[in-house]
Order: sequence, then structure tokens, then C-alpha cells
Amino acid sequence: MQFFKTPAFIDGVKAMSEPAIAIMAWSIVTNIALLGSGLKPLETFWLNLLVYAGSAQLAVMPLIAGDYPLWTIWLTALIVNLRFVIFSAGIQPHFKKYSFFERMGIGYINSDFAFAKFVQKFPYSDPANSRVELLYFLGMALVNWTVWQTGVLIAIIFGAHIPSNWGIGFAGTVALLALIIPAIKNKTSLVSALVAAITCILTINLPYRLTIICSVITGVIAAILMDKNYKEAK
Repeated sequence: MQFFKTPAFIDGVKAMSEPAIAIMAWSIVTNIALLGSGLKPLETFWLNLLVYAGSAQLAVMPLIAGDYPLWTIWLTALIVNLRFVIFSAGIQPHFKKYSFFERMGIGYINSDFAFAKFVQKFPYSDPANSRVELLYFLGMALVNWTVWQTGVLIAIIFGAHIPSNWGIGFAGTVALLALIIPAIKNKTSLVSALVAAITCILTINLPYRLTIICSVITGVIAAILMDKNYKEAK
């Protein structure tokens, strides 16, 4: 357990402490909605431990409330979480040397915030720096996981007493914007962000939250094409 005291781990903790309040607010709102859809407190608690995916939970919430067939709930969650395939591909070069079960653990605690902050800090894999990369990632991801689960408990215990007009659900969106905007540092990232945003607007009414997958895919394709054109121009 000595890794908790390492500078890299502590740096990761500090990096994730910035959006921690927004993450907790997002967790509280998500789980109040789950409880409101008919899930019992214990079911909500275990759902967050097993699934740990806020967007997927929000997507399946109306399906659970509407007593839809189980396969539609699973399919919707799968589609929404397909972005983690891209996230995994992004961090794979950094962690490919670890065992299957170690990589499974890394995948479980990965999140939108942890992925975005990690690739900002380490855009390229450095084998000589792999230990630092892992400790930094663990510092961020474990804080994210802990803050989210704390929000779950707050929603279960105090959710009925939190006024809906506080609008705390917007905090998560604001935090994501605050994370994304500083990451736009060149023409490639700018075009990728614009393409993803336009795709989101055009596909906002698609079922099963397909707009998330469409936006991620088009944003990635735009970035790949920009990089390819840049290399050919050189």
C-alpha cells in the first residue's frame, strides 16, 4: 500500500480533486433519478458497484421504469458504453504490459474524467515512465470512483430532501466542458471537437443514446483524417 504515498499517485489525486464536486453532484442526480424510477436503495447501491457508468444508468432508467424487456436494457447500456472501447484503445499502450486481471481492474475504474485527464498528462506511452503513468492514473481513477460512490450514498440517504430546483445535475456538464476546452490546443483537436459537437446536435433525437456513440466516432475519425493530412503535407 506504499503507492498511496508516491508523488505520482498524489498528483493524480490532486488532478481529480478539481472536478470532484461536480462528479459528486452528477452522481447524486443520477441516483436520485434511479431511485425515482422505482429502484430500491439496495438495488441502486449494487447497480453502481457493478455497472459504475453514469451515462448508461441514465439511459436505461426510463426503460427500467417502463418495464421494458431485459434485452433492451442491456443493449442500451452496451451502446452507451461503447465509448469505453475507444477509451481503452487510447490507454492500452500505457498499460499493455500488465496482466489480464490487472487490466480488467484498470478498465473497471476508468471513466470519462480519468481518461481525459490521463491522456492530457501522458499523450504518448513511455516504457521508462510506465510506473509513474500507472500511479497517476490510479490516483485519479480511485478518487473518481470514491467520489461517485459517496454521491450514491448521499442520494440514497438524503435524496428525498434535496430540492430539484437546485439544478445540481448541470454541474457534471459544466465540469466536462471545463475539462474539454483547455484540451483543445491545436487544429486537430479543434476540428475533432467541432465535428463531435455538430454530430451531437444532428443526432440528439436518436434512440438508446446513440448520439454519444455517433459523436465519439465522428470526432475520432475527424482527428485521424486531420493527422493523416498533416503527415502527407509534410
